[in-house]
Amino acid sequence: MKEPPEVLGAISETVSEAEKAFDIFINAYGDRNADYRAEQRGIVEYYIDRAFLELRLFLEARGLPQMLRVVAADHTKAKKNLMASESSPWGDIYSFWAGRLRQYISAVGATFGSVSPSTITKDVVEILRATVYSITDEGCFPTVPKNEADVHTRIEAVLRCVFPTLRHKPSISKPIKNFEPDTGLPSVKTLIEYKFVSSKEDVKRVADEVLADTRAYVTKEWSQFVYVIYETRRLRPETQWNELLRTSGVAPDTQIIVISGQEPKPLDGRAQRPLRSAGRAKTPRLK
Repeated sequence: MKEPPEVLGAISETVSEAEKAFDIFINAYGDRNADYRAEQRGIVEYYIDRAFLELRLFLEARGLPQMLRVVAADHTKAKKNLMASESSPWGDIYSFWAGRLRQYISAVGATFGSVSPSTITKDVVEILRATVYSITDEGCFPTVPKNEADVHTRIEAVLRCVFPTLRHKPSISKPIKNFEPDTGLPSVKTLIEYKFVSSKEDVKRVADEVLADTRAYVTKEWSQFVYVIYETRRLRPETQWNELLRTSGVAPDTQIIVISGQEPKPLDGRAQRPLRSAGRAKTPRLK
């Protein structure tokens, strides 16, 4: 029999697949995407149901009848609407049942050991989201990030703890116009680009830059793109950024995550604005 951390890691991967399909489902708007949304809905429902079954089998094998009854009851409720969702205070939409399963996995992991380290690499996006607590900690840094370079340097410092083969400004075998990735994670074939926004003008500029960067670049070395947008204040929900990608024809292998930081303050207490890069050709904008 496999060790508990390995089993919990496998269940966590199942939940990750459900979350990935759920995000695609939410962001694929429009009649022309109806078939695609139906396909993603089926994938979400399959993986949520599978994750519940896997967790129930684990609990039964480990002799935990009380928790098994609780999970089984939730599984029965979930079957009535496997696509149930919830919203964050900022308007981002998440799978309700994926979140509940994560709670169960975390609770069981507290007793039997955390998820196997090998599965951590499957959750790049969650790790990136969590970096906001470290990169804005004034106990670690003299100030909160004040520009894109600060965000890049600090997030890479966190990522190196999990991904020792991380590459800073990696070269790519097939150059893409206007695209120079900030970070490469070879172990999970992921390229990361960082953006810093503090105003509505910055949102428009970054939208233009992202759409000018990459459309579909897949090789054996790199197969996933993640844009990390650091906001000094809430400007646009993550769902709107990803909707922009999909409606502009950007492939699903590219996604945007938004992390909410803090407005940098100079010595006199007034907010600073980051330097802005030169303008680019106009492309579809967030509205």
